[in-house]
Amino acid sequence: MDYNEEIEMQLWEYIDGTCPVADMQRISILIERDDTWKEKYNELSVLHNSLAKNLELEHPPLRFTQNVMDAVAKEHVAPATKQYINKSIIRGIAAIFFLMLATIFGYALTSLTGHVSPTVSKFNFNLPDVSNLFSNTMFHLVMAVNVVIGLVLLDTILRRKRTRHTDAI
Repeated sequence: MDYNEEIEMQLWEYIDGTCPVADMQRISILIERDDTWKEKYNELSVLHNSLAKNLELEHPPLRFTQNVMDAVAKEHVAPATKQYINKSIIRGIAAIFFLMLATIFGYALTSLTGHVSPTVSKFNFNLPDVSNLFSNTMFHLVMAVNVVIGLVLLDTILRRKRTRHTDAI
């Protein structure tokens, strides 16, 4: 960078008040003692003052807000959808979970062994070992059916979205 350009950069920071306090003191001393710095400072301060006096900020027209609102009103706004959540999808998901719970509950009921104790009037149930449930073939079958139902549901949703987008175009 050229020496004059460096002086100008420092002087602009000084005039704008963006330089640190130590630099401000140093630059003010240089302006008082050095003729080059003094000439550049006078030249830039005159330019700065003339810009401040002659440069007026443009104000938006008085009807600016109304013009924007009129332009927005002319645009066709898409109507709001009737429902954001498809109830049949929610019912399908709930049916899958209820089917899964009913299957697990039914399996647990069929696996119970109970007997009545002659001394106590309560039923004593021996619950089956649940750790074998996850390695059971029945569990894998139920999970496979649920995955297939979920994929069918996902396919249905994606097809509906695709037909909506092609109809809109």
